[in-house]
Amino acid sequence: MSTTKIEKYLNNEDVMRIAYKAASTFSKVLSQDEIKSCVMNALWKADANYDEKNTTKFTSYLHKGVIFECLTQRKFNQRKGEEKSLTHLIGDKTDHFSAIDFKDAIDTKCDDPSLIYDKFYKDMTFEEMGKERGVCGERIRQRVEKNLAILREVFQ
Repeated sequence: MSTTKIEKYLNNEDVMRIAYKAASTFSKVLSQDEIKSCVMNALWKADANYDEKNTTKFTSYLHKGVIFECLTQRKFNQRKGEEKSLTHLIGDKTDHFSAIDFKDAIDTKCDDPSLIYDKFYKDMTFEEMGKERGVCGERIRQRVEKNLAILREVFQ
C-alpha cells in the first residue's frame, strides 16, 4: 500500500463516486465527517487487501468495504445510546434486536457473511452468486440456507 496509490484512487472520480454512493445510504444516520472517515478507512483496507487475481473489480470490493465501515460506525454510534427498534421490519417477537445485532451475528456466526450480503443487500440470484464464485447456484442456495439456519438459532 503506497501513498501514491491512495492518491491515485482519491483523484479517480469513478472510484470516489462509487465509494460515496455506497456511503450515501447512511447519510441520515451518520455525519458527513463519519461518512468521509468510513470511505477513507474502506479505501485503505481495500488497497491493502484487494487481490488483483480476484475476479471482483476493485470498485466492487471497495463498495462492499464502505458498506461494512458505515455499518461498523453506526454500530459504534448506537452503542452510545442511539439504538432503535426494528419492530416494523422483523416483527414484535424480536423487537429487542437491532440491525447492529444482526450485522454482528452475520459477521461472527455465519460461515460466509458475504453470501448473506450478496443475497439480501445486493439482491443477487443464487446463479449470479455461484457464477461469481465458480460454483453452481444450487451449492450457493445450500450455503445461504445453512447460514440462515444459524441466524435463526441466534435470534430465537
